[in-house]
Amino acid sequence: MCIRFEVMIFLIFIVFLINCSYVFARTDMQYNQSGAPQIEIGESPEGDYNDLNILGEGLTYDIPEQFRFGAYSIDVWHNSSQIADGNIDSINLTINFTTNVSDDYSLWIYDWFNSQWVSTGCNFGGVLANTPTRWWCNITTDAMNYNSSDRRLRFRINSSLDSDKGLLKEDYVQYYISYLSYLEVNLTKPDPSAVLNVIQNKTFGTNSSVICRGGPCEEVFGTILYNLSSENPDTPVNITQGDKPFYIQESPASAMKSCGSLANSQFCLLNWTVNATGNINSEWKIGVLFNSSFSTVQENNTDSATISINDCPVDISIQWKAINFGLLDPNTEQNNATGNDVNEYNISVNDGSCNLDLYINGTDLTNTTLGYKIDVGNVSWSNTTNDYGVSYIMSSSVSVIKLNVPQNSNVTTWYWLNVPPVYTGYYNGTISVWGVKSGQSPP
Repeated sequence: MCIRFEVMIFLIFIVFLINCSYVFARTDMQYNQSGAPQIEIGESPEGDYNDLNILGEGLTYDIPEQFRFGAYSIDVWHNSSQIADGNIDSINLTINFTTNVSDDYSLWIYDWFNSQWVSTGCNFGGVLANTPTRWWCNITTDAMNYNSSDRRLRFRINSSLDSDKGLLKEDYVQYYISYLSYLEVNLTKPDPSAVLNVIQNKTFGTNSSVICRGGPCEEVFGTILYNLSSENPDTPVNITQGDKPFYIQESPASAMKSCGSLANSQFCLLNWTVNATGNINSEWKIGVLFNSSFSTVQENNTDSATISINDCPVDISIQWKAINFGLLDPNTEQNNATGNDVNEYNISVNDGSCNLDLYINGTDLTNTTLGYKIDVGNVSWSNTTNDYGVSYIMSSSVSVIKLNVPQNSNVTTWYWLNVPPVYTGYYNGTISVWGVKSGQSPP
């Protein structure tokens, strides 16, 4: 007599949210489970259960062991979410699970390069019933072999084939990846190969760049430093106005700036405006330190530039060769210099100069042939407008034109001559314009 048995297999999936009792504190990049697991019986997949919507840490799903040839076993494949591009240094796959029957389990990771499952570095052995278990696969050799062409990792958990029917409960699956990331840095301004001469209390620009290489670098920061206590830059530049030997002349001022999160091969440029307040003739080193919020990425310093703080020069230019009044009649007043109407008589404080106090004085106008002169008090000048009514009488002693004139500034002057009754002839005199450092005594 032949007895016919029909075996019905029911797959029941339960998905619910749990409070995870395990806390991980790792410096590696973390990636979670992507999609539903793939469940197999024996060597052939029974189906891809993508309708489960399993999205990673904090979601729990139950997987019943499957009946096959009079015994029970389970084989579950997991795929990670897409990992970041870069050179992988190590991989840690973590699974937290329980089973309601004691059984033997194994973890495996897929080697995409050699197209094979690998158990080296993965946990295996007996698991006690109803005991939370956390297992790992730790890969530190040829880690790039386990990265698929679309940047995903795959591993599997399976049980031995036996007569015990059980339930595997997976609390979470996580993937921790360490990359061979590093920061490629450069100081583009000032030039590290030359000395930058900066006038005391003047500003200079600092430009630096960083490129993330080898993998993700997370958030990257740059800090501008100077050498306070050693030969090389070791201290953040001050942010308070007037601090010595440097302070950052920006609003808001910060020695540390963020590049944001940088992926592999991404570039960032950071700039600072720095005021050189140190002692005259002192030299300092300036550089930028880059680091990452990802602690496995080593910090890196740019080359250092040398800053020499110098005294400012007194540097002025007169934009005319002579003040000419033309042909005048004796006993006439308020005669305009020929350049008044075109604002010709300009005094320039040049780029790089100190702030200057400008002064003026003159000499008598003389005719050396006749031996006569016109007193300097007959010359008038103005520093505000082409208007004799607001002019000043020229003196042989210095008078203020304008105080505290900054570099790259221009001051325009105008001139008039009152001619007394004198003999006809050429009369010549000298007008001197003086520039001194602001606050110093005039000549």
